[in-house]
This record gives sequence, structure tokens and C-alpha cells, in this order.
Amino acid sequence: MTAPEKIVQSKLLLVEGVDEKNFFIALCAEFSLKDIQIVSFGGISNLEPYLKLLPSLEGYEGIKSIVIVRDAEKDPDKAVNHVKKSLKKANLPVAAKPFEYAKSVISIAFMISPGFVKNANGKNVLCAGTLENLCLDIVKDNSTFDCVDKYIECIKSKGQKVKRLHKTKLHTYLSGKDNFVGLKIGEASKAGAWNWNHDNLKPFVDVIKTM
Repeated sequence: MTAPEKIVQSKLLLVEGVDEKNFFIALCAEFSLKDIQIVSFGGISNLEPYLKLLPSLEGYEGIKSIVIVRDAEKDPDKAVNHVKKSLKKANLPVAAKPFEYAKSVISIAFMISPGFVKNANGKNVLCAGTLENLCLDIVKDNSTFDCVDKYIECIKSKGQKVKRLHKTKLHTYLSGKDNFVGLKIGEASKAGAWNWNHDNLKPFVDVIKTM
């Protein structure tokens, strides 16, 4: 678990990993969102101890809002319960739902990647996945994405097992772009790989804008 030596901004965005940190740095830069300190709390298991550590950090008394971002992984409900439990154990306000604020002395919200998908009834529900799935949703309508699908089908037909399909598809897409080939997700974010105005990003942007 990593932690800043001190808190230097009134708005704290806590994210899961270095790629996520660079992704949200690029997002905030795109929308000229300032006074936000973006910090990686490390892996999922580090969230609770990190939140408990926060009050001991220099500058904590100046915090006005905290937003937490973590991946849904295979189970969005489990991810939501984990964040709520971590906040409760750290004696911090707990929002009723993701992408909403719990108003207190410090306003606190949490967001789950990759966000929402519409179910059969047209209702927005959280979907399983990670930041890579969110990025994949942003680029899958690109005119070159058919080439990615064809490549995946080709290697599968040769007996190649694709265990992490979303990661393979995303990095295949990036490798076909001169500006992004060989870049990690966070690096590609800073290089301008994503459409920051995509509908799938709007819930994330809206929460951060209201910090």
C-alpha cells in the first residue's frame, strides 16, 4: 500500500493502481478539473487500511470531498459491499449507491468500473469488469475494431487460448495505432487514446465534476 506524505488538495480521488491513476489524471486534465489529488491506494485489499490511515496524514483536515474508484471484477455487488464495508470500518460516511454522494463534513462517493449497462428492462445496472472493459467499450465502435475481432478469431482458430479476452482485445486495438502501440492503459490515456465525451464515461465525469 502506498500513501502520500501529505494531502495537498481539498478533493481526494482514490483509485486502484497506477494505470487507473494515470487514466484519471488524463480525464481531469481533459475537463480542466483542478484541486484534485489523485492517489492510488494499491490493490483491493488495501482500501480499508488506506482509509483508516487517512486521518493521520498531514492535510487531512482540509479535505472537503473523497471519491473512491475500484473495479467490479467478476461481481459488481461484491465490489459495492466491499467499498461500503471499508468506509464503515474507517468511520466514514457511506453513500447508499455508487455514483452518489454521502453528504457530511466530508462528502464521500464511490464509483465502480466499468460502470453501467442497460438490462433487458432498459434499467441501468452495474456490470462486471475492470477499467480495461470501460476503455474497450469506448473504442469498440471504432471503424478498425472489426479487425481486432477477426484477429482474435484467427488466433483462436489456431488453438491459441485467450484467457483475458477484454485485455487482449484492448491491447490489440492499441497496437494498431501508431501513437499508442506498446503503451499501458494509463500511458495510452495520457496520449489521447479515448473519447473522453463517450456516454459510458459520463457517470464518472459527473461525480468528479461535483467533488
